[in-house]
Formats: sequence, structure tokens, C-alpha cells
Amino acid sequence: MAYSKKRSSIRKGLCMALSVLFILTLTACSKTEETQQSTASKDSINVQGTFILNPADNLDLSADGLDTVQRYFLVVFDVTNNSDANEDISIRNDSIKLTMNSTNVYEQLSANSGVRLRSFLENCGYAVSTSYGTLWGGSETVRMCAAFAINGNDIKDSCTAALDFHLSNHINASVDLTADDIQPISLFDGVFAVEENADAYQLAHSVKVRAQLCKTALETASQAEHNGNTDLRAVQLALCSAIFSEETTWGVSCDGLTASDELPQFSLEAVRLVAPDDADAVEAISSNIAIMIEELDKDAPDYDAVNTAQRTAYDTLTKMAAE
Repeated sequence: MAYSKKRSSIRKGLCMALSVLFILTLTACSKTEETQQSTASKDSINVQGTFILNPADNLDLSADGLDTVQRYFLVVFDVTNNSDANEDISIRNDSIKLTMNSTNVYEQLSANSGVRLRSFLENCGYAVSTSYGTLWGGSETVRMCAAFAINGNDIKDSCTAALDFHLSNHINASVDLTADDIQPISLFDGVFAVEENADAYQLAHSVKVRAQLCKTALETASQAEHNGNTDLRAVQLALCSAIFSEETTWGVSCDGLTASDELPQFSLEAVRLVAPDDADAVEAISSNIAIMIEELDKDAPDYDAVNTAQRTAYDTLTKMAAE
């Protein structure tokens, strides 16, 4: 009987020990799980908009190497790293995958893909994950754009899309979409619908493109003047003036070449809201182009004034186009 009590006492002791161990294990697991959730919550990917590009008639994508059936699918998303750890963003194209209708899988295109796409990505102000580098801990949210070349037939009234992000060891997300989430656009600039002031954003980021177009026209006008072709000179200077005129009804795309009346009409005030320094530069360019036109229309132009205005405008345009 004494032996039985002792054995019972041992059993009770073992049970208590196991209970304590079990509780400690649960607590440890809970803390680990809580830590993992905490780490994951510090990094976030938020999709702002998804778009299918059905190109307008004046958007020439022939040099982009797409098959007839292919369409550009664009995703604008925000990446935030609130943790203390720096995150190296993956340079691999498969770091973002798009699956259409649970069937066709596509990898994002690099920033150097296509002619028009490449130009747009260079000028749109959004980062591309494959060429981003390090997302520093505690840094501000970064807006990015990912592009895919998909089968246009994937887009249907009942289509589905799944985005799988693996940007780094800790910055990952999966996002499911329906047809209602995918907006059709006719120009690349349509993705700026995600911005609070889409027109101002588009105008500010197309200024660099406008500067390059104006610079080319100014070079042509100068050469035409040198060759004695006053008609061509006048046409090119008029184009320089029109590019930054608020009376011009067409806008210029961030893709580098497309002009369309579907794009915002130029507004110096709108540019100033986003990029005040660029607005000041545009004022200087427009003023000097006006001096050139006014002087060259005279019977006896002041060529010193013309040359000074041309140099000032050209130098400003060169700086803007290179930024």
C-alpha cells in the first residue's frame, strides 16, 4: 500500500511537470507566432490599381515586339518597409507573377522591355522592382509599377487574376482580383487614375518628354535658319511654343512620343503643384522662345537677342530632358 501511494505520487508529479511543460510550449509557440505576425505586419504591399492596355489608334506599339494577341497588363502598387531591417528587393522577373483565370502564368517584364513601355516606365515616376535595389528600413512608401505581356483573350467579363509578390524574404503578398478590378485604358498614362490629382501628376511627369520634343524642334529650327529655310524654321519654333502652351488642346504622353487630345491640356499651375522648379524652367523656356519668334518676324531682327534667347532656352531644355 505504501508502494502504491508512492507510485501515485510520482504519477501526479509527472502529470504536473508535463502540464507545466505543455503550457510553456504553448506560450513559446504563441510568442513565436506573435513575433512572426508582427514582423509580417511591418512590411506591406498594397495594390492601388490594375489595368489592361487596349492601345489607342495613335499609340504605336509595333516596335515593342508584342504578338497581335498580346496586351500589356499593368499593376500599380505601394511597398512599405516599416521594420528596422533593410530589404534587398529581388531583381528576378519571377518575383512578381500574374495568373489569369487559374491557367496562364506570366512573369513581370523588366524595365528595359519594349520601346514605348520602357520610355513610359522611365518617365512615369514609379519604381520597377527588378531594378530598385534596397528598400531601407523605416523608409517612406514607394510606389511601383509592374508590367506583364498577357494573352488579350484572358480578359473576359468573368475573368479572375491572382498576383503573387515575392519581393524579398519578408515583403510578400498574394492578391486576388476579378474583372471589375481591371480597368481598361487606351494610353499608358491611364494608370495615373490612382493618383489624387491625375492630371497634375501626368503633366508634371510629362514635362521631361515635352522638354526633349521642344529641344529637338529647336535644333531643327536652328539648322533650318542656318540653311536659309525660313518656313521650316517658323514651323519648328511654332511647335516649340505649342508644346508648353496652355492653348494647345493636345497633351503629351509619358511614353515619349504619343500626342493625344485624351491627355491633359498643358497647365503651368498644375505642374507647379507637383514640380515648382520645372514650372519655373518652363516659364523661362516659353519666354525665350517668344523672343526668338518675335525678333525673327521683324524685317531687321536683333540676332544678338535671338542667339541669347536660343542658348538660354536650349540649355534649360537640355537640363530638363536629362533629369
